[in-house]
Amino acid sequence: MNKTLKKVLVASAAASMLTTSAFSQLKLSGYGEAGFITGSMKGPLSDASSKGIGQEFVLLAENTGKTAMGDYRVFLNIDTDEGRNGMNLTSPHGNAFGARGIEFMPTKETMLFYTYEGVYGGEIARTAVPVVTERVVDLFNTGAELIDVTSGSNAYGLEFRPTGHRISVAYSPTLNNGTASSSDRLNGSASTIATGGTSNTASGYSVGYRGTLGPITAGIGYTAIDHKIATVQDVNSKTAGLTYTQAPFAIGVQRTNNEGTKAGSTIATQGLKRTIDTVAVSFAASKQVTLGATYTDIEETHATITKGPDTKIIQGVVAYNLGPVVLSLAHEKADNKSGGNVGATATVSGLDHSLTKVKVKANF
Repeated sequence: MNKTLKKVLVASAAASMLTTSAFSQLKLSGYGEAGFITGSMKGPLSDASSKGIGQEFVLLAENTGKTAMGDYRVFLNIDTDEGRNGMNLTSPHGNAFGARGIEFMPTKETMLFYTYEGVYGGEIARTAVPVVTERVVDLFNTGAELIDVTSGSNAYGLEFRPTGHRISVAYSPTLNNGTASSSDRLNGSASTIATGGTSNTASGYSVGYRGTLGPITAGIGYTAIDHKIATVQDVNSKTAGLTYTQAPFAIGVQRTNNEGTKAGSTIATQGLKRTIDTVAVSFAASKQVTLGATYTDIEETHATITKGPDTKIIQGVVAYNLGPVVLSLAHEKADNKSGGNVGATATVSGLDHSLTKVKVKANF
């Protein structure tokens, strides 16, 4: 190859790199928040019987750009509060490196993606009612939402995004791999891989729709998880919700039916089922002040326990918006709380709690 040809090839490669760089953009955003919680509980549980102060800091780094075949986006979320999100796995499956993903958009209405902890599949419909600052699970801390295959696990999939609508399909072939998975090697030792051990004990898919028609926003989600261990109950989870918005009010209703648990606890083999009904309303009292209220009823059944009364949760929130800083005060009262989040204990009358939370959140 002569020197002239070499120079042309080097110049072409450099120009291509410069062109790609010129059309890409790195963006940093996130928030920091601190909350103080105090409460009391009647009964043997102590998780809500003391005072506590906690924090969460999130940094989102994302890069967007163009290729010859469409747009792309790469992102990584670093979260000090990152946990296992429904997956009952030991370290190092849970760490501060949270949501991450690679998105490729060949057209404006279609997208292919890989994600860990991203919001795709049925998770896009997980909360279809208006939320001010606190969801039901933020204080109550139990399985009161759709089970999905993207929280705390790796997945890939496809989305269609016509104007005003979003249809998302996510599939996780190795649901339990968590953050220990690698692009260079199989997860687990040779012996466990050979016997189908920790390399693949569960797989599943999730489908979600979220769209707006005039003042109505609808969300529908479905998840199916196949636990490879014969003694573990498979998961079937579905949800549907509607929110009607007419400024300054918004009101929504949602029902979620969960069978089994994502963690695959063997206690679920006896037929754990939950039905969660939620009604929520929000009101923008002014440009700075927003009020919210939520009522949730959870019916839980299990073959090995005697069913108790339904769990009933009432939440109220007041938020004051200072621009990038939001101050909020939330109060929750829960009656007949379940003794465990996998149906290990029946709901019984008198297992009640009351919580109050003060939070400051600063966005950047």
